[in-house]
Amino acid sequence: MRRFFALAAAIAVSGLASGTAWAQAERPAVQKGVQYLKSKVATMKVGETGIAALAMIKAEVAKDDPAIFACVQKFSTCFTGTLEKPTYTPETRGGPDLYEAAVVLLALVSIDEIGYKPQINACAQFLIGRQYPNGSWDYSDRTAGDTSMTQYALLGLWEAENVGIIVPPHIWDKAASWFIGAQGGNGAWNYHPDQGGQWPETISMTAAGVGSLMICQKQLARHRKGQDLINPLMTPISVDGQAAETRYKVETPAAAITSSINRGVAWLVGHFQVNKDPIMGQSPYYALYGIERLAGLGGKETLGGIDWYGKGLSYVMSTQGASGSWDAQHDQVPNTCWAVLFSTKATQIMMNKIQIRRLAGGKLRTGDGLPLDLNNAVMGADGQLTVKPMGGAIEAMLAVLEDPNTKDAASALAGLVKQYQTQGPKVLRPLKDRFRKLLRDSDPNIRVVAAWGLGRTTDLDVAPVLIKALLDEDDKVVDEARTGLQVLSRKLDGFGPPSKASAAERLAAAKRWQAWFQSVKPPDLDAPDDLLPAAAPAANAAAANAAGQ
Repeated sequence: MRRFFALAAAIAVSGLASGTAWAQAERPAVQKGVQYLKSKVATMKVGETGIAALAMIKAEVAKDDPAIFACVQKFSTCFTGTLEKPTYTPETRGGPDLYEAAVVLLALVSIDEIGYKPQINACAQFLIGRQYPNGSWDYSDRTAGDTSMTQYALLGLWEAENVGIIVPPHIWDKAASWFIGAQGGNGAWNYHPDQGGQWPETISMTAAGVGSLMICQKQLARHRKGQDLINPLMTPISVDGQAAETRYKVETPAAAITSSINRGVAWLVGHFQVNKDPIMGQSPYYALYGIERLAGLGGKETLGGIDWYGKGLSYVMSTQGASGSWDAQHDQVPNTCWAVLFSTKATQIMMNKIQIRRLAGGKLRTGDGLPLDLNNAVMGADGQLTVKPMGGAIEAMLAVLEDPNTKDAASALAGLVKQYQTQGPKVLRPLKDRFRKLLRDSDPNIRVVAAWGLGRTTDLDVAPVLIKALLDEDDKVVDEARTGLQVLSRKLDGFGPPSKASAAERLAAAKRWQAWFQSVKPPDLDAPDDLLPAAAPAANAAAANAAGQ
């Protein structure tokens, strides 16, 4: 597709969202692995370029790197039709085509989720169309279900739905039911559950089962609203603005999914090891990437007290070949990709992006009250005017925001957001004191920026100052402080207050957040300003009533 090539070229020339070099500076083994993958791109098949591009992007290779562009060029050979409505026709057939479509989808999401949305949708529709009635995916000559294949199909569809592609809820429902039915009595999974003892239960397939069920659990959660009523006669008229009777009714019990996940994790904790023992599966690197995925999905630094990442990374670093590759069954390119994806905590990166999208991570629009230089603005893919991000050091962007006479505040804020989206909370943490100072600025727009920055540090010691910001007189500051507390606490619903809340509602919410903070605060945490300011008696009384005290 020549127009697909043109889009790829435009992205390469623009150099948008180029990655940084943390992996190259701090993880020489990852750098060597990336260089090995780059050296093999020319000889790779489409499926290999998909997972290689994904691994390179997670290792923060620039999205305008020639190797990434070469991967996209290979992808383009599988898309037919128009640029706006393409169809995916895989290079492989019979089963490997499912892996291929899934990893191409994952790579395109990581490279440019907006520019490649039609191609992402085409891959998603291919995967949706290949699900068997029992909820699984498998080779074309089988229908019982392949644990590994089903895992990859769900991983691709999960990423697709997270960027706005519609995935029918029955896809998740039926897949969850299949995984529960395929689980062994001891909590583990094998490669082909229908073939019993022919395939051993392994760490890689059990990680696949647990991770896949966690994805289904997340994607089905919003469809369960209104179904878990105490009184079956109390039928809601609408849920989330949609007529209740038209909503999809999830068939797989939530408790059954949770129980299956817990049993799988218990088996993994009891059998965890990192080596080339058959219990790991066909590749220890494939197994480790599966462990990383379920830990990332669950936000787990340890599994049953096991330092899964430390042990896994030690093994990965000690088994790298002289060429920079890793090798096991399925050859060097896939194993190198899995080793890199594990080492860079690829799923955690994915979860951070999802959290940014869901918790107002920072698309800048006109009309937000920030000064806007139209010469510095660009039109987004959704037709709305967005601000061109400022380049350079993040400290310089803050200096611009601190300047009361600046005309570049919107561009500086866009640069700040871009740095955060690229590198995560670590770029904001050294700036906490400056954000605290900005939270006292007379300009409410600057206070909004400060609340945004503090919340995205993910450091618990900033919670008290955000709780105080809930009492700000400006609604936008209050909303951003609440969102920041939601990010810190990982509580998407949180404790309020609602938008445009009264002073009493804000104080009541602040007290609830204060109680939460005191319940999770380590004894030795140095958290300045951890007391709410004194409030007028009338406001305290109203807050007590609002909080139900």
